[in-house]
Amino acid sequence: MSGIVCCVPPLGLIFGLISLSQIRRRGERGKGMAIAGTILSALSTLLTLTLLVTGFLGSAWEGFKDEMDETSRSRSTLDLRAGDCFNLPGRGASEEKETEAVEAVDCDGEHQAEIAGDLKITGFDGFPGARRLETLAEKSCQEINDDYAMDHWEVPGNMDYYYYLPTRESWRLGDRKITCGFATAKGETTLGSVRRDASVLDPHQQAYLRAEGAVLQAHYLMPDAEFAQEVRAHQQWAGKMAGAFTAQARALRQYDWPPSVSGAAIRRAQEFERAGTHWEKAALAKNEESFWEHTQVGDNALREKTEIAIRDAIGLTTVPPIDETEDDSSL
Repeated sequence: MSGIVCCVPPLGLIFGLISLSQIRRRGERGKGMAIAGTILSALSTLLTLTLLVTGFLGSAWEGFKDEMDETSRSRSTLDLRAGDCFNLPGRGASEEKETEAVEAVDCDGEHQAEIAGDLKITGFDGFPGARRLETLAEKSCQEINDDYAMDHWEVPGNMDYYYYLPTRESWRLGDRKITCGFATAKGETTLGSVRRDASVLDPHQQAYLRAEGAVLQAHYLMPDAEFAQEVRAHQQWAGKMAGAFTAQARALRQYDWPPSVSGAAIRRAQEFERAGTHWEKAALAKNEESFWEHTQVGDNALREKTEIAIRDAIGLTTVPPIDETEDDSSL
């Protein structure tokens, strides 16, 4: 009956009046129902007009639209894909808790996190446990994130590695994926995507960033323990650093750089070679003082101004990154 449908009360009023007229002319039954419908429609129409005048209906509609917008932006963590940007629930990355859904947003706007890719988990008959999954995520997400954001200078200083792991409950439902990405610290926001991979970089930019990235990846292998506790592990790490510098110096020399870049690229290769020499000495050091002395001299062989010169020539950012993170924000 149209009279009790709040969205079309005037329509019910009109139909009720028409019905009363027909009943009187034709002597039909249903006069009581027609009168009731007309009265209800009149009251509903009056109420609607009051709501419109007071603005309550408009506010309610805006609230409804806002709720619908928020619902449409909600995205399950299982549905996140590389390139998706989103906001984290609660206090952001610093809050370690299970998360089922996030607010998907445009990467050009303010956001707290970005997905770099995911890893399919294989080789386990049952749920492997959070500790084993965390170990796998820390190793694999580093590689996935580095491939996605090849230019570390473009990653804001308040962002760090971040990942989602399957829980025991989601594992039972078939969740076999580790989702890797970046997230800001302390709920802060950032603008723009950190994606710098083959889809957005030209060959010269990729060649240079691969060389710098290989050295950085070797640096990640630094042992957690003190030198005195794991002397051999530190020597092996220094050997890997020396190998990375030597290999990437060769790569920089062999690449066919444009004339505007070749001079700076050769200087960078020379810096890598000098650094590699000192890291080789560190790999042979028998005591802690000698070890750190050679690694320090090796690090000092690298000049930021050389990096800036290359970056300027091939169209990369020339603003060095500032590390603003204070603690690990990974879950």
